[in-house]
Amino acid sequence: MKKIFYPLLTTLLCFQVGQLNAQDVASKKVQAGLTFNAGANFLSPGTTKITSEDAGFVGSIGIAMHSSFKSSENLGLSTGLDFDFGRNSYNPTSITYVDYVEGEVMTQENAGSATGTMRLQSRELKTIKLSIPLMLMFRTNFIGDFRYFGKFGLRNSFLLSQQLTDSGTDAFGVENVTNELMSSPGEFFIYNGSVGLSAGAEWNFVGSTCLVLEAGYYYGITPYFLDRKEENKTMYNVTSLVPFTKDYYSASARQNQLIFKLSILF
Repeated sequence: MKKIFYPLLTTLLCFQVGQLNAQDVASKKVQAGLTFNAGANFLSPGTTKITSEDAGFVGSIGIAMHSSFKSSENLGLSTGLDFDFGRNSYNPTSITYVDYVEGEVMTQENAGSATGTMRLQSRELKTIKLSIPLMLMFRTNFIGDFRYFGKFGLRNSFLLSQQLTDSGTDAFGVENVTNELMSSPGEFFIYNGSVGLSAGAEWNFVGSTCLVLEAGYYYGITPYFLDRKEENKTMYNVTSLVPFTKDYYSASARQNQLIFKLSILF
């Protein structure tokens, strides 16, 4: 009889402790901790002058915060602060040229200072952004050690730094040329906003500490590139040799993201 009673008692006590921990977490108005993100970037071109065939990458590290509204444990706000390390790429669809000096792509305004010209075939973009998600959160009560949630809201990203890697040939199409670690300050829009949906689960695995797994899709609602100022455009087609005439243009696209998030909240 004891052999049956003790294991049952131990299981019951463990279950009760788990329920108490879950209740402690449920009663907390604010949870905060570390978050790690990884996912894919998708450029959606807004012009026929470029094409984006491959998905890019985004990886993030930062802090996350979940806050319950006073009147409900099931409704709350999710926010945080992420440092995003992103990568995208695109290819021109026509014969496109860029002028450059070491370390910088020349704009239309300062093209006269260029020391070289290349025929651009592909461009890889690397960015570091500061992202602040602001999401309305709906979640269930704890079922054992787990509760489940859905989120809807905005992801706001601000450009901190950018680098380009341009690949192609020289202006005559003879020698291969690759320009790495290039900057082009007028190429990017400093703010990228997206609206998104996400869903996930929260596991209260020890004490009041929770492990949160989440997957979300974010649709870009602002331009990824800055194309309003003619003098900041860097790419051009040659429309006439005599007289020599350049037709400058900018890339146009929005960025969508598929992001998987792992957070540890206290």
